[in-house]
Amino acid sequence: MSKYFDLLKRYHSEISPEKLKIYKSLYDIYKEKNKKVNLISRKDFENFYLHHIIHSLSITKFALVKKENKIIDLGTGGGLPGIPLAIYFNNKKFILVDSIRKKILAVDEIIKELNVKNISTINNRIEDLNINADIIICRSVSSIQNIIRWTKGLLNKEGKLILLKGGNVNKELKNISSSFTIYNLDDIYSENYFNDKKIIEIHR
Repeated sequence: MSKYFDLLKRYHSEISPEKLKIYKSLYDIYKEKNKKVNLISRKDFENFYLHHIIHSLSITKFALVKKENKIIDLGTGGGLPGIPLAIYFNNKKFILVDSIRKKILAVDEIIKELNVKNISTINNRIEDLNINADIIICRSVSSIQNIIRWTKGLLNKEGKLILLKGGNVNKELKNISSSFTIYNLDDIYSENYFNDKKIIEIHR
C-alpha cells in the first residue's frame, strides 16, 4: 500500500500528522470504490500516491493558491486533484465538477467517508455551468485552447486557470492570447514520472 506514501511525507513535510492520516486513508477508500467504478486505471493503482496524490499536490509547491477562496476542479473524474487539494487547503471552498454521474456519485461517497466539509460536487457539462470562481483547475481534461474556450465566463475578473499537463505544451500555447507561466515539476520532484509534467498558470 505505502509504496510511495513515504515520498508524500518527504516532499511535503509541511503536512500535519492529522492530514497525513487522512491521505493515508485514501488508498483503501479508493481501492474499494475502484472495484465498482473505474476512477483510476487499475493498471496504475500501485502508483496511487506518486501519480495521483503527489501530482495533485504539486500545485502547492508554487504558491499558486493564495487569497483565492472558490476553486473549481473541472472534469474531476475520481476527485483528482480536487480531493487531495481540499484536504490540504481546508479553509478554501472546492467545487468538483464532472459530466459522468457515476463518477460524481463515487466522489460523493469518498467525501462522505472522509468527512471533508469544504467540498461540494456538480454533475453537469462545462457548457451548462453557471459559476463564478477564483481558480479553475484541470488535470488531463482537454487541449489548452478548449479549456480556455469552455471556461470563458466561469472565472471572476482576477481569476486564473491552473492546468496540470504533460508532454510538449509549446505548440498548444502558441495560439493563446492570455498571459501564462509554466512551472516544471521535475524542478521539484526527482522521480521519472515528473520529467515532462508541467503546471500552466493562465490569467484571464
